[in-house]
Amino acid sequence: MSETQEFTIGQMVLVKRLWPTNHHRVPYYLKGKVGQVATCLGPVDNPELAAYFNKSSGQHILYRVRFTHAHLWGGNQIDEIYADLAGKWLCKAEG
Repeated sequence: MSETQEFTIGQMVLVKRLWPTNHHRVPYYLKGKVGQVATCLGPVDNPELAAYFNKSSGQHILYRVRFTHAHLWGGNQIDEIYADLAGKWLCKAEG
């Protein structure tokens, strides 16, 4: 499967709350959280299968997404973190 770029820089996205039993590349604390696309890193080998050196499953678009500490953990924190996430883990944030 090969993806095309679905999200634009600055767009708000929601990290899907999926709980696969096999290896996946999304930190638990980001699932269900809203972030902002900082940049599109382009196509990469499927990160879940590349961990097992399997490159035959096509590519996914990788996005660098910005999350504020205040949104993740509450309070008045001003720091941010960035996570590189495959587009298949993201959907458009409502609102």
